[in-house]
Amino acid sequence: MRRVWETPRGQMTVLALTVAVSLALGAMLSRLFLPLPSNLTAQTNPTVAAPPRNALQVAESLQDAFAWVAERVEPSTVTVLAPRTRAPALRFRFPPTPEPDPFEEFFRRFFERGIPSPGERPQERSQPPQTELAPRGSGVIVSADGYILTNRHVIEGVDRIVIALWNNQRFEAKVVGADEFTDIAVLKIEPGGTRLVPAVLGDSDKVRVGDWAIALGNPFGLRQTMTVGVVSAIGRSPRETGAGIGYTEFIQTDAAINQGNSGGPLCNIRGEVIGINTAILSPTGGSIGIGFAIPINTAKFVMEQLLKRGKVVRGWLGVELMDVEQLPDPAALGLKELRGVVVNEVIPNSPAAQAGIKPQDVIVEYNGVPVRNIAHLQMLVGRTAPGTTVPIKIVRGGKELTVQVQIGELTEEALAAATGSAEWRGMVVGELTPELRRQLNLPDDVKGVVVMAVRPGTPAAQAGIRQGDIVMVLANQEVSSVREFQRVTRTLRANRSVPVTIRRDNATTMLIVPPEGR
Repeated sequence: MRRVWETPRGQMTVLALTVAVSLALGAMLSRLFLPLPSNLTAQTNPTVAAPPRNALQVAESLQDAFAWVAERVEPSTVTVLAPRTRAPALRFRFPPTPEPDPFEEFFRRFFERGIPSPGERPQERSQPPQTELAPRGSGVIVSADGYILTNRHVIEGVDRIVIALWNNQRFEAKVVGADEFTDIAVLKIEPGGTRLVPAVLGDSDKVRVGDWAIALGNPFGLRQTMTVGVVSAIGRSPRETGAGIGYTEFIQTDAAINQGNSGGPLCNIRGEVIGINTAILSPTGGSIGIGFAIPINTAKFVMEQLLKRGKVVRGWLGVELMDVEQLPDPAALGLKELRGVVVNEVIPNSPAAQAGIKPQDVIVEYNGVPVRNIAHLQMLVGRTAPGTTVPIKIVRGGKELTVQVQIGELTEEALAAATGSAEWRGMVVGELTPELRRQLNLPDDVKGVVVMAVRPGTPAAQAGIRQGDIVMVLANQEVSSVREFQRVTRTLRANRSVPVTIRRDNATTMLIVPPEGR
């Protein structure tokens, strides 16, 4: 009988085992007698140097500053609620189990429903529709007696508004006024014996790019949420942001702003409100770090006007403008640098016309303030009280001139002249220009105004008015211009239905526009 190690296979096995044992023994001896390289020692036994004392103190001081802002502004930040109809809920019970099921109560509480038991029909346990208060946005308390700033779009289309404070104490609110141009609204609650904490309003004209920006509000209904960023840019125009408003600029920030933040405060590191969060630019609908706030100075101007007059009275210059950046060659107008706005047209008999401002003039300064863009100039003019005389610096043919302009009032007629449009009961109409006449294939004998847009849910929409319709007769009176359209609508009672004759697709028909508020 041959021994195992005498066979070739046995000899190979013995050799392999010998090599393996030798390697293992060598590794153990090397760890005992040879020191590890310094880099390996650092990985095995790490040591971390303490941070510089000054750096840690600075970081903790900044952290304390953020916490202080939260403590200061959170009591001033509110949630705006409105009724919402909740779909009927199906209430099922869990089927009986042979033994007590320890998970049944958990699932009942968590899901508020189970699965139908045998023989039970879901319809038998359905609940009637219920109305619940749902968050629509945010707001900020600006006075101890209950005035609140928010966005107009937050409260638009609701018939009841409830304000929830930081501690969820709730009050019914009424609308004091709202401004469509700037999307600002003012609400009022009666606090009774409750002590309200008004926010401190800052000066948005002093905001700089790089300043801390702290947004508070209720995104997605998550009350008292605070996010931190910086002021990314100032002077953003409504055209850049995509917001359909005017007579204001925007502060841009990378502090996260989401659905539900609208109407809430944007603050600086001192806890002063510098803006009202209003819009975001996002392909997804959520924050990507590009949010916009209406400057608080604009919001204060609107609020003061609404409280004092019940409406917003704005100054009016009477020019059609173009941003300098849109010029293919600014040097052709004598500009040595990109600044100001270009006058395309001067409206006859307007304050600008009376002061001698001409087309191709470049407005570079208004009342001592350098003009950034169209929105900036509109904001400056709009805040000026009608009747005030202000100096306006212009560049004409390469030379700087200063003209004195007595600012007028932006009335409906002035607005129609400036924009060529007017609105009534939800329909926005404009002049029937030769270009529109060609596009709509209208004969020369058709007179009227063209419907540029129809707001959903308005009387015009209910009547069936559509974009592209030609309004020929309104309340038995022919209209051939926006001015005539305005003249007629001013004589109509809000509680009366009005017949409107329109032309659509080469046919003429009459529609009845219902009263407002129905």
